[in-house]
Amino acid sequence: MSIVIFWVLALSCNAPVPSLHKDKVLLISAEKTVWFGGRPGVRGIVYTIVLQAINTKDNIKITSLKAEGNIITFTQTNSANLIIIKGNLQMTDPVDNFENAPSGLHCENSAEDLIPNKQDNWIEYKTRNSEKSYKVHIPEFVSAEPEGQLIPQRQ
Repeated sequence: MSIVIFWVLALSCNAPVPSLHKDKVLLISAEKTVWFGGRPGVRGIVYTIVLQAINTKDNIKITSLKAEGNIITFTQTNSANLIIIKGNLQMTDPVDNFENAPSGLHCENSAEDLIPNKQDNWIEYKTRNSEKSYKVHIPEFVSAEPEGQLIPQRQ
């Protein structure tokens, strides 16, 4: 009996977590990086999600992204069986007349404080030959250190 339990546990260790694996994709990582600058009082968060397509023939198209309670505009890049989704949430400080404020003025709200619901995270996608939508829940975004130029450029 104990041998059977051992093998059941040993073989189940490599199984993907059910909430992260939805038929066609596997969630590899979900990161967020807080940025500020460009113009006074402007800040935001860049979200980066990496998915792995189970079958490269499925041609996955991400249709929507919700990160921490906000619908986010995003770009999708496919590389082999990896799908990289980058989205940006831009916010302005609620301080009126920020440019004329005295120097050293402390801003009460950080970008993290302006997030309505840190647990409401998901992506929605479709495959090439189907109109059926699939949704993958993202448990949380891990904070990442900034690297390179974070302020999104106008395109």
